[in-house]
Amino acid sequence: MNHEVLVKTIITASSIVTYFVALAVVNSVVSRFGAKRKFLEKRVIYIKKTFALLLFSILFLAVILIWGIDIKGILIFASSFFAIVGIAFFASWSVLSNITSGVIIFFSFTHKIGDQIRIIDGENTITGEIVDMTLFYIQVKDADHYVTTYPNNLAIQKPITLLKKHS
Repeated sequence: MNHEVLVKTIITASSIVTYFVALAVVNSVVSRFGAKRKFLEKRVIYIKKTFALLLFSILFLAVILIWGIDIKGILIFASSFFAIVGIAFFASWSVLSNITSGVIIFFSFTHKIGDQIRIIDGENTITGEIVDMTLFYIQVKDADHYVTTYPNNLAIQKPITLLKKHS
């Protein structure tokens, strides 16, 4: 094995180790934050998966750069792929907006599952108990036991009144 390949192998191995260390740290921080706020494990898992995908993307790009893989071919493929994805997201832009809002809600939302809330949205005002919170939506069950799915991107834009805190 020549010297250059050995150096690239060592740097790649170091990058992989760094990825797993960073993933462990992020998972630990998110778990502690979720436990401190008493979030359901399901919500914590959503956020962990989002950060794991982001860190893996960074690792993938790092390995490509380390090994000097011809980025031209990859860029052509990626630009074609992202053009298709961009068109799909343009058609349903709220998907990305809801995921981003879901992460924001995870870290800054003061309400949790079981709380009684009122989302003030003009004629579409919703009052009830939060029964689920995901990366895409908040589900609120009203007094008649109907469950309304409310998009996260709207939830961070509308005033929400806490009526009763879950114990």
